[in-house]
Amino acid sequence: MPADSPSPDRARLWPPVLGRALAALAFGAVTVFWGQPTTTGAAWVFAGYLWLLLAVQAWLVRSERPEPGRGSALTALVPYALAACGGIVIVAVPSLGMLAGTGALALVLVGASDVVRAVLARRGAASGVAPLGRDLPITGVVSLGAGALLPFFAGLGPHALLGVAGGGAIITGVLLAIAALSLRHDSAGAARVA
Repeated sequence: MPADSPSPDRARLWPPVLGRALAALAFGAVTVFWGQPTTTGAAWVFAGYLWLLLAVQAWLVRSERPEPGRGSALTALVPYALAACGGIVIVAVPSLGMLAGTGALALVLVGASDVVRAVLARRGAASGVAPLGRDLPITGVVSLGAGALLPFFAGLGPHALLGVAGGGAIITGVLLAIAALSLRHDSAGAARVA
């Protein structure tokens, strides 16, 4: 079945994709509207976002139902789990340097994971995520870019760090919300045909 054809499998994917979109948009909204965050507050908000990303990624991987012999579903969780561990480090040592460095590494891990999963989906090696093959490269590049930029804003304070990370989260959230709604529409169309 081509990756672009309507599929009832998409009905399983749209809720976790929408969950990730909502997590990203919520984080982005906090970063926009919180005028004077403290370093500790920024650390908790950033860490919470990383923990939410792990939770929705686990939900997505469970929803994909990967085919036997096509790689472990746990492999898709490793970068997100490492990013979530970075959230623990950020909270344990709330400093601008730690927030910038560890946050950058976490976002790079998430971005690289999205790009790799997109490449595997296009090759057919990650069939469960194939419907997201066009969206994951964009979310991956946005996360990689935010992660690469984060250390350069460490000297500007916690608001600047949250702004960089939150800007990437907003872009990702809007894209994934559109993807989730498209998946939902496609799965409804497939249900009508079946």
